[in-house]
Amino acid sequence: MPQLYLLRHAESEANAKGVLAGRDNSVNLTTKGRRDSHRLNSLLAKIEFTSIYSSPITRCLQTIKPYLENHSKIDLQITDSLIEMDYGSWSGKKLSDLSKKKEWMLIQSQPSDFTFPNGESFQEMRRRVKKFLNSLIDVEGPILLVSHGDVIKMALSITLDLPLNKFQNFMISPASLSSVNYSESSKSIISTNQRVVEKGFISRASRFILGGESA
Repeated sequence: MPQLYLLRHAESEANAKGVLAGRDNSVNLTTKGRRDSHRLNSLLAKIEFTSIYSSPITRCLQTIKPYLENHSKIDLQITDSLIEMDYGSWSGKKLSDLSKKKEWMLIQSQPSDFTFPNGESFQEMRRRVKKFLNSLIDVEGPILLVSHGDVIKMALSITLDLPLNKFQNFMISPASLSSVNYSESSKSIISTNQRVVEKGFISRASRFILGGESA
């Protein structure tokens, strides 16, 4: 049974500013984010990953870079299947402004009915994430997936076969790790939102909004 580890990128400049970064490749990690990426390195080193897949977005690649520098024998496989959701014309906007839109409550309660203007629908995102997870069923694990808040929440909801409208119930913080067992016959969640701290991982709830915590 493949065990998948789902890592959200560390704190980005957009997280710190409360901006919905989307697929903006110019967004880098903050000083805290870079520090947490190095803390992740020592913790991830305790797991013997057979493969690593990542979103192509800069903040994900920066998060996993310290680990890869010390584990050069593991090839990083970049895939658009794990890319951030396309928020269309909402990308680059402040979350405090977006939360005032009438569509905001629809996204939180009935995301299956929403498509971002000039962007992606939650239905489309779910399909690409599910297709990718299913492609890993016969791959030997453990496998590390480096991605984004909404993508990881969707992966967790797919694992439990929850309706799309329930995916916002998960909390996924920057630099947090979740893990699932994912096989054709049995799918289960082992842990979610374990956050990196100086001495290891802790489980800590965080405010859930679009994109996880501060996107």
